[in-house]
Amino acid sequence: MELYINNRWTECYGNSYIAEAIAWSETGNHASIYTTGVTAEEADAKLMSALRELELIPQKATKDR
Repeated sequence: MELYINNRWTECYGNSYIAEAIAWSETGNHASIYTTGVTAEEADAKLMSALRELELIPQKATKDR
């Protein structure tokens, strides 16, 4: 599977920003994931969080205390 993410794809529609990621499988199937936010940064952050939750990208590194 290939995952395509590009923060330049985040666009404003009406009063919301929409971020998008596209996943393509080796057999030609694909899926799009969209998130919305009040700002482009919020939409992008929500998208990255969703992709982590779906285990499509690594979790953020955490510092040991």
